[in-house]
Amino acid sequence: MTFERLFTDEELGYLEKSGAERLRHDLTLSDNQTAKATFDYILSLRKEEYVLYQGWMTSCVLYIGNEYGHPAARDLMAFEQLYANYGSWRGLDTPKIYTMMNDPNTTFSKLVDAGDADGAFEFYLEVERGARDLHDFYRDQCTQMVSNIYQTYGIDVLDKTLRFAYDKDWLPWYEAVSALPTKERIAKVIDFYSVANFGNLKVTELEDRIHFTQDPCGSCGRQQRAGMSEAPWNFATIKEPHELSYNQGGNTVFRTHVAMMHHILPIETKGGPWPHKQCPRSMFGVCEVDVYKDNPWQSVDPSQVRWSD
Repeated sequence: MTFERLFTDEELGYLEKSGAERLRHDLTLSDNQTAKATFDYILSLRKEEYVLYQGWMTSCVLYIGNEYGHPAARDLMAFEQLYANYGSWRGLDTPKIYTMMNDPNTTFSKLVDAGDADGAFEFYLEVERGARDLHDFYRDQCTQMVSNIYQTYGIDVLDKTLRFAYDKDWLPWYEAVSALPTKERIAKVIDFYSVANFGNLKVTELEDRIHFTQDPCGSCGRQQRAGMSEAPWNFATIKEPHELSYNQGGNTVFRTHVAMMHHILPIETKGGPWPHKQCPRSMFGVCEVDVYKDNPWQSVDPSQVRWSD
């Protein structure tokens, strides 16, 4: 069956590329202005994701503080074990985080303008390492918070905390992206996962939607494959059937946001998921994602609101 396509094969291939692959592509073509624009766009995407994590943690502290008092909120901020784990087991490349934060656009532009494509790309790789480490640290701070909420107060309080967080940062970001023209909107969603979130994507265009897989997803998938539900991290695994586990149990606590933020609340507030994601419960499963062309909040059959495995 033929249909009018939004994206060429070349464009779909570009959407699959990581930030590093995109920038190397532009520098190889000696397209300085495009390379600078790509660099700026990659940084802006990552900063948007950091804001989501920052808002999520703020909402956790506010909700628990409102419900259980200041000492309970303060307990969520005890990150000593997390800091120790990073220092002894994993390590953050903090100088590269500094490189990412210290006006990297100016440094990158000077290298490009000087004709030093190799130096510009090496500098980008430093920035990307810092960006990835900062992403992972925010992700794991959030995970420790929601893990502590689940282990201390139970699944229903975790449910309420995630609900409290949704309309503060997640929903405004969804609505801003959804207001973009169709092709730009779909590309922005995919870019979020391939670039900002460090996923490994394969992208296909179908008649009514763009479908892509993540193997792994750059946040919960990489976290689970790193064994962070085990010692010394000990992030929680949801035990009981509940809407946050698609009534099955067995998923990592970080993945509860997939059920709540991408399915439950978008369906309740807008009529459909954003985007429609089927993440795996298993460590080496594949994440399946659909971004619809006509309606960013396209409804789906309830039987499809589930894990991918």
